Amino acid sequence: MKILYFASLKENLNTASEEVDIKTQTSVKQLREILINKHGQHHFPDNILCAVNQVIATNSLIIQPTDEIAFYPPVTGG
Repeated sequence: MKILYFASLKENLNTASEEVDIKTQTSVKQLREILINKHGQHHFPDNILCAVNQVIATNSLIIQPTDEIAFYPPVTGG
């Protein structure tokens, strides 16, 4: 499964994307936990957003292997 990273998350992880091998049915929350274990909690605070197929996803959404997954910090403006 390809995971895309944007904005400061992309800069902090030093990568725009990565492949994650998910073999079982996985929720957004479970995927976050996998990524936190890999990269650290400080990269995935509660305000990091997840989009599945370009739609903001809740933690309970079940991810399919063909889904496009993206994580990005909330957008601020001024």
